[in-house]
Amino acid sequence: MAPFNAFDQHYIRTPAYPWLLDESGFVRAGHVLKLIDICGSEAALRHLNSHGRKGLVVTASMDRTNFHAPIRLWDMIRLQSRVTQVWKHSMEVQVTVRAENFISGESRDVATAYLVFVALDAKTREKIGFPTFQALTPEEKRLAQAADMRKKNRVAEGKTAPFIPIEDRDNPVELTRLMTLNDANAQSNVFGGIILSLIDEVGSQVASRQVLGQPIVGVRQDRMSFIAPTFIGETVEAKAIITKTWNTSMEVQVEVYAQNPNYPEPRQVATSYQVYVRLGPNGRPGEVPPAIPVTDAHKQRADRADLRREIRQQEEAHEQALVISE
Repeated sequence: MAPFNAFDQHYIRTPAYPWLLDESGFVRAGHVLKLIDICGSEAALRHLNSHGRKGLVVTASMDRTNFHAPIRLWDMIRLQSRVTQVWKHSMEVQVTVRAENFISGESRDVATAYLVFVALDAKTREKIGFPTFQALTPEEKRLAQAADMRKKNRVAEGKTAPFIPIEDRDNPVELTRLMTLNDANAQSNVFGGIILSLIDEVGSQVASRQVLGQPIVGVRQDRMSFIAPTFIGETVEAKAIITKTWNTSMEVQVEVYAQNPNYPEPRQVATSYQVYVRLGPNGRPGEVPPAIPVTDAHKQRADRADLRREIRQQEEAHEQALVISE
């Protein structure tokens, strides 16, 4: 088993340009998610190729992304990714995001994300295995244990709180985009970060509608799954609804479909849950108008949102306990 090495880590630094800001004056969460996917996939690809296996990596899911602080204009966005665990046909990568003020030198924690990747043969596109590795330091062992816990919870959650499809009667917010050359890699596959950005855009719209246009901020990208690839020339449609409102936050469910012009039926390519917080006049969390469940499906979604929230809290408490025990 090969130990961790420098190839299992990757770094990105890029400025926060004016055109990346949202209505609140902060960098859009969708742009940060796009960078997270790029940085994470680079670490996964380096781990695969540096251990003698040649192939491609594709994003299978983004397990959890917590946003701790906003990124302001001209901050330097710094991302670091590293391998946390490898299973038979998949691997988890942690990506941390920090913002650096180029004048004061102040650096602050912005987000932490966990992504799962699978490896494909470059020619056949069949799944191949990742090289194994051994966690050596106490921190590496803690990260590997936490990754195993998230995988276990992912499987359990799929059974106890399965995804309930969005219907037209749910009155979803919809967003449609044509995928172009700028959105894809050399194999004509649309980058996962493009889909993540689209998910945040439509999620922000439905959250903004719920708070009647008041400022909102994304605080969590939750249980995002890629189901199928998307290609150049296809039209992508994202649908979003509110599943649950709490005091100052709300969960949004998003489904993404791709329509190939040569086929009559669209196919589902991704699903996701987002959590947004309303910002009050002082920039602190403000009250969210409640979404009252009406149908049985609405009530089931609300109950499952509470379950997901409880699972996240348990995950975070367990990770904190692992840190303390080091």
